[in-house]
Amino acid sequence: MSAETTFTVISIACQMFGLAAAADGFHRTFRSSAVPGDRFFALVLKVQLAILGRWRTALVRGVRRLLRRPPRPITRSLGTALSVESAMNVRGIVQFGPLPDLEQDPAAFTSEVERRLNRVYRLAQDVEHDLKQETDSRSEADRQVASDLEARISSLDEESKRTSIQGLREQVLGWFFVALGLVAQTMADLVF
Repeated sequence: MSAETTFTVISIACQMFGLAAAADGFHRTFRSSAVPGDRFFALVLKVQLAILGRWRTALVRGVRRLLRRPPRPITRSLGTALSVESAMNVRGIVQFGPLPDLEQDPAAFTSEVERRLNRVYRLAQDVEHDLKQETDSRSEADRQVASDLEARISSLDEESKRTSIQGLREQVLGWFFVALGLVAQTMADLVF
């Protein structure tokens, strides 16, 4: 095998290894930051097709302008969104029987009104106490959930960063080998 052939084989091997490593790095970086279920090559193809579509649109506009033709009308469909919100109020009713006649027995009337007011006051105090306990327990549960979510998000963020950096390292290594292969090929062309 001649020296030129050796350099060519080395250059092709380096470029192929470099391209494979760069593609794997791109894929790892994509997986670390993409939504689960997104496909790497489908999204790359979608982006490429969108770029080609924009270029085609610009070319058609330029040709139409050059030929002094009016632009085509742009039609788009409009969507609607409907949002429904509701708020609910809960009300409790405490009912009492008839009061004693004030003119016949003022003491009984006074004691019955006082008894009823005390009962309503105790009910209000019980409701306030129950609401405070419920609020406290919900606040504690909310703090616990927030703490757990914060720890999980931090853990996932660190893992995502490590995976992204590993993918970026592979990309750099891949492009280094592509450049090394190009240098080897250029040397083979210049020397031999």
